[in-house]
Amino acid sequence: MTTQTDRAISWVVFDLGGVIVRIHHSWQQAATVAGVHGVNHSAHDPTQHRAAEFGKLVSEHQRGVLSHDGFCEGVSQLTASLVSARDVARIHESVIVGAYEGAEQLLLDLKQRGVFTACLSNTNQRHWELMGSIAAFAAIQHRHASHLFQLEKPNQAIFQAFERATQARAVDILYFDDIAENVDAATQAGWHAIQIDPQCETVPQIRRALATHGVLP
Repeated sequence: MTTQTDRAISWVVFDLGGVIVRIHHSWQQAATVAGVHGVNHSAHDPTQHRAAEFGKLVSEHQRGVLSHDGFCEGVSQLTASLVSARDVARIHESVIVGAYEGAEQLLLDLKQRGVFTACLSNTNQRHWELMGSIAAFAAIQHRHASHLFQLEKPNQAIFQAFERATQARAVDILYFDDIAENVDAATQAGWHAIQIDPQCETVPQIRRALATHGVLP
């Protein structure tokens, strides 16, 4: 029987959105699900016509330096209040869809094999709370995120902070993310890193990679 000390990979670390948790990637999709109507004009979509300013708010929010209320109000202001802060909050909450099929079982299988599981996600306190009701999220043994570290990917410092928090060695980590820039950053940190396509079912992609690395059969 293979023991943890015999295996090269002893930590499997996941990004959340687009890897373990299915999300709506566009403002329009989330707005439709939230039931916020009349936001199809470009002026109502800050991710398009005010992208740089929107990105700054997202960064501050997911680094935990901007409150959720402050984020929603700031985004509303980017739309010249055409979308209220309350509706921004509804859109924001609708980003989270649920776990990808098979994600919880994957995490349980890894635990049964003696592999440590963790997440390292760029997210925010509100999404973190919403994901708490998702069984796959609860099955992750070590949960870490940008708003907790007050650092965000692809900054190298967040990978170092994760290693300090978990005592995991870079060479022992296999990491999955859907964003190429984050995969490159993890690779630079010395992690084994693989990019996942969020538009396809992610768990089969992950299982193939785990088999290739000898982590799961």
